[in-house]
Amino acid sequence: MVVSANFLAVAARMSLVQFLGIYFVHRAGIDVTLVGLAFLCESLARGLLAPLFGALSDRIGRRTLLLAAALATAIVLPCFLLVTGPGSLLLWSLALGTTGAVNMPVASALLLDLSPPERRQSVLALNYTGMSVAYTLVVVPAGYVAEHGYGLLAASSATGYVLVALLYAIALRCPLPRE
Repeated sequence: MVVSANFLAVAARMSLVQFLGIYFVHRAGIDVTLVGLAFLCESLARGLLAPLFGALSDRIGRRTLLLAAALATAIVLPCFLLVTGPGSLLLWSLALGTTGAVNMPVASALLLDLSPPERRQSVLALNYTGMSVAYTLVVVPAGYVAEHGYGLLAASSATGYVLVALLYAIALRCPLPRE
């Protein structure tokens, strides 16, 4: 359940964020080059911080870290509505990159914890394939939501991450299965 929740959260986040470039350029009036640089900073933050969060999950627990990341993303992602210029865009991008840095290494480690050793490679491959398919399928609804208003996009993204956090909280109460 925890891995499925993370799976959907990552796909939804990726689908929603791709429409935000349009918002930043046309609604916030930020130059397209600066928007591209901000998304580059978000990706760099995600890539550079991922190993740190992977190591941290070994110490404090994977499900706890995924819960915290889901709650933080529920707060940070809709804050794109507060972006008014390059400085606030950079801060928002770095915050989103930080929350996003948790998902891949921690969810993958949790998947490995839950998988028998002989199936780990196929489980990771199936997870990645599933995320790619989910991302592809969620793009259309995300575009529909963005077309009907960015406030709705902010509300739906926050609601989605709160629901994911709720699933993580429920999963924290359940013991991990033993091999």
